[in-house]
Amino acid sequence: MVAELLDLSFGRTWDETAAANLRAEVARADEMGMREGVFAKAGDSNLGAYNALYGLGCREPVWAGYSWLEPTLRRYREVELAAGRDIEGQLPAAGLRAPWNSFSRSSAAARSGIIADHLLLPSQRFAGEAGWMPDPECGPGESVLEYEIRLLKPRFVFIHLGTNGSSYGMTSEQTAEQVREMITAIRRLGPAPIAFTIPPQLDHEELQGRWVFAKETSEGIARIAREEGVPLFDQWQALADDRLINHGMIAYDGEHYDGFHLETLGGFRARRALDRSVDFRQRALLYGTNLRNLLFLHVLHSLDRALEP
Repeated sequence: MVAELLDLSFGRTWDETAAANLRAEVARADEMGMREGVFAKAGDSNLGAYNALYGLGCREPVWAGYSWLEPTLRRYREVELAAGRDIEGQLPAAGLRAPWNSFSRSSAAARSGIIADHLLLPSQRFAGEAGWMPDPECGPGESVLEYEIRLLKPRFVFIHLGTNGSSYGMTSEQTAEQVREMITAIRRLGPAPIAFTIPPQLDHEELQGRWVFAKETSEGIARIAREEGVPLFDQWQALADDRLINHGMIAYDGEHYDGFHLETLGGFRARRALDRSVDFRQRALLYGTNLRNLLFLHVLHSLDRALEP
């Protein structure tokens, strides 16, 4: 199953033309002072909250049959970064995420409940908005995307937007177009942009139409990535698979977590969730966080191989 999902999520869109486009993007990034071995996260809760990617930077994986990805993990752990801001209830505390690197840093440009405007417009525009927690060191008139890139100088920026589009009254087409705005801004600032589609959103008795919204948004993002010539990590294709438990998502629990966010083996709230998030045994890969962590390493591995002499 996993080999099939590796191909669905990245391999089928990754060819020599895509690799050549990436090499041109990275040449620009390097000329503008971006750093090898560093990536930034820019997006919503499915990139910045809970156990999304953090365990890759601070826990030792159970590799099962995937130890060929370990050199990629070590490569992106090598560059130490600032821990980033702690936000209680949104992500693990800094001490739990140490050591801090591209995986485990709390990105100023990855926050819960946001859309592209929160990343692209001056952060002070949103002062006082419920749930918005910009980094206090972000300069006057500076967007959090500009701040994060200025601070890290990353070679890649991974874009994950769309989870919250319908909550802001946006259509799937409008939601997908956020990714184009991000691609343009990231290129202007230097790094090479990499696009994610969004995970499934599960319908519930009182919340219908979410599955279709996520599917159509992901299709729109995939189209935009093709038009813009940027690599696409199509996690929708992997997580929509019926063989996964609940499509890899957190089941509705009567509170906030209702089919929007990725689930971890043993539960994302469990004490050892970070450890379990990097378990890559067969049973664990039926959960969204575990599967996506493995798929994400595969994407990084593929990007780096394209840049080898």
